[in-house]
Amino acid sequence: MSSDMIGLINLESDSSLRELNEERPLATVPIGGKFRLIDFTLSNLVNAGINNVGILLPLQARSILDHVRSGREWGLARKGDGLFYLPVDWEDVNNPVEGDIRLYYKNLLFVSHSSKPYILLTGGDMVQNIDYDEVLHFHRHHNADVTMIYQKQREAFNGEAHVLQVNEQNKVVGIYAKAAVAAGDNMYQRGILIDSAVFQQCIRKAYGKGYHYFISDVLQRNIDRLRVFGYPYEGYAKRVSSIESYYQVNMDLLDHDTWWKMFQQYQRHIYTKIKDVTPAKYMEESSVCHSLVANGCIIEGRVENSIIFRKVHIGRNAVVRNSIIMQHSVIGDDAQMDYVICDKDALIQPEATLSGTQGHPMCIGKCRVI
Repeated sequence: MSSDMIGLINLESDSSLRELNEERPLATVPIGGKFRLIDFTLSNLVNAGINNVGILLPLQARSILDHVRSGREWGLARKGDGLFYLPVDWEDVNNPVEGDIRLYYKNLLFVSHSSKPYILLTGGDMVQNIDYDEVLHFHRHHNADVTMIYQKQREAFNGEAHVLQVNEQNKVVGIYAKAAVAAGDNMYQRGILIDSAVFQQCIRKAYGKGYHYFISDVLQRNIDRLRVFGYPYEGYAKRVSSIESYYQVNMDLLDHDTWWKMFQQYQRHIYTKIKDVTPAKYMEESSVCHSLVANGCIIEGRVENSIIFRKVHIGRNAVVRNSIIMQHSVIGDDAQMDYVICDKDALIQPEATLSGTQGHPMCIGKCRVI
């Protein structure tokens, strides 16, 4: 199956997860025991038959290249089309310009070389399992120039986002940037399907006028001229934009219904980099309840309502509750952890006591010794 779309992933992000993305882009922050955030974006694209994908690399690109590599796990290591890394323009590094229009303009060659009639613009900070084929069907049915994916918020979102005003025909009649999103608002979900010819024309014109932001400077300014529609997505979708939202997304994955919808219900797989690791080992005195424990772990203590990544060692009589422990970390004997996010390769010494709260989890940086 080959789609009429190409994918263009913009990994530039202003979101800060404090210690978690100091040395890595947001898209490669580990999530759910064995995944990275970008796995969801790439998997959603290839599940729709999109086999021509460009990644606009951020400045800190090493972890992206290390994790995605040739794109083999997503079926993108191919002779025709496949995965393309679009490196940062070093002129932009010395003369930084805000916004995404310049990024798109500098990489229009990737778009113009493709014969596909549609472009799917997305990012690397969404956790969802979406059927982009349905979005394409919606786009064609409405004879749209642009289709923006949105979701009516079931709960408030504490972060900057765009909110769409749509009429009864799902035509977008207003786009608003908000510092926080209220429950009931139509929050844009980091996905735009646009006709390739329209995209190229808009980017060239916007760049020539010195505009910076595609949504506010192109779509919002041309809302009456372009046929912009909103696709209402009703499945699970969460944007990771802060430590608090990152923690909540991980805790959501402990819910059976959410896990089922994300990974099993639709038979649309979420792929990731393959690592051959032995099964987790549970010692006789261990106790694990309502948790995700990845391969390669050694559990000697008690784990409750937590996510434990690959090759983590939980020491004897240690208690880990409501926490996220990333790969290769060691939790010492008799340590106590509650509402803690622990980055990879951390060492928590014996008898240490670390505690945060549900609204403000404690965050331990990569390779830290506590």
